[in-house]
Amino acid sequence: TMYYSPTLRFIVLGAMMYTLSSFEGSFEALRSVSTVAHFTHFTVAHAHLGLYAFFSIVMFGAIYFVMPRVMSWEWPHPKLIIVHFWLVTLGIGIYFVSLSIGGWLQGLAMLDATKPFMDSVRITMPYLEGRTLGGALMTLGHLVFAAHFVLMALRYGTSRVGPALLHNRKSLPEHQAIAGA
Repeated sequence: TMYYSPTLRFIVLGAMMYTLSSFEGSFEALRSVSTVAHFTHFTVAHAHLGLYAFFSIVMFGAIYFVMPRVMSWEWPHPKLIIVHFWLVTLGIGIYFVSLSIGGWLQGLAMLDATKPFMDSVRITMPYLEGRTLGGALMTLGHLVFAAHFVLMALRYGTSRVGPALLHNRKSLPEHQAIAGA
């Protein structure tokens, strides 16, 4: 289950982001939406949802699955996988929401012929700060992943005897361990 499997967590999140990206892309194809959103940060949010939140997240899941099998060595610190997951999840969430809202407001301001163009730029500033925060969280997650990857490549930790589980099944009460199996 996703409670135990780092690979499954990343793959399921990536699949959810693909679905959301597909839905948003269909939504953006509507003329009423495209009129406001085109040439704004809204489309940048959509691009990152598809490329980063789908593709990169799925690739992280694949790496978490493949590397122990290639190296015959397990990830030394499964808790770092949890930290990585939540940093990139929160990061892309903040990034996407900030750019979507800021881009929509930017588009509305650009459509108002009575406002100078710089108003459409100024209105996005707080949302670009959100983008920076989200990007910083994703970058921190990447650094956690890179450090963990290097530790594994240097064969720090234990040799592979089974999959890296995010939680030890033996530490749960018996009825929960059976239900989670």
